[in-house]
Amino acid sequence: MSKRKKVLTVLWVIIAILAIASITSLIIFPHWKGVFFAGSGAFLIFNISLSMYFIKRNYKN
Repeated sequence: MSKRKKVLTVLWVIIAILAIASITSLIIFPHWKGVFFAGSGAFLIFNISLSMYFIKRNYKN
């Protein structure tokens, strides 16, 4: 497995964990606190996805 593929796999796992945590925070916490945590998680997922795009584009094989 190439180094690039390992990095992207780890980032996908982190995105999955953040998505699960964001959804559960909407259920567990009171209304505005849950919305805040879910929004923060969504922002992190967006940033990691953006970094994955640039890694795919610029990482040498």
